[in-house]
Amino acid sequence: MAQPSVRFEGGSGIWIAERESVGFVGTTDLGDVEFLITADALAELIDPALDGIDPETAMEGFEEHEDEIHHIARREFVKRLGGEPPILLTSADLDDQ
Repeated sequence: MAQPSVRFEGGSGIWIAERESVGFVGTTDLGDVEFLITADALAELIDPALDGIDPETAMEGFEEHEDEIHHIARREFVKRLGGEPPILLTSADLDDQ
């Protein structure tokens, strides 16, 4: 079976206050790739009715939905042909699930 283009380890998310996002790292055959998922996107994953979330809730949401977020990140990495890091995942990227 072919190895995914980008691989993730669980529990690697960190809050990036200046970007209001959770940052995490994927690994490719060519090295590490940085990703960010916005607090707004995390809020939509947790509950589409939420208007926004605080950093603590964002981290909890990241941990709760980490497998799904990694799936989205893998798809976006391939769709964007890598792209310039960090690869930013927003609410718009959730629509293609």
